[in-house]
Amino acid sequence: MNVVWTSKAEQSFYGVLDFLIHHWTETEAGKFIELVDKTIQHIQRNPEIFQVSSYDSRFREAVITKHTTLFYRILESTIEVSYFWGNFQNPDRINQILK
Repeated sequence: MNVVWTSKAEQSFYGVLDFLIHHWTETEAGKFIELVDKTIQHIQRNPEIFQVSSYDSRFREAVITKHTTLFYRILESTIEVSYFWGNFQNPDRINQILK
């Protein structure tokens, strides 16, 4: 399946990378990129591998690390990467973001 990223996904992904580079190391940022790539490959092979989101049933959520979750949707022939969520943020905000 084809994979596309929303602008929110790109912004939130680069936000995580910026945080990792500034507060941790470039090595940690590189590991995060690898985890995201592997997770997306798993999703491409089996789009329903991760659970339906409890926040919005149109989305599925893949835990990348204990700190970050990837939200995605399965469209006709496309996987839409929708958002990267910091798991320690206020969960009430995710409903607004996924709209």
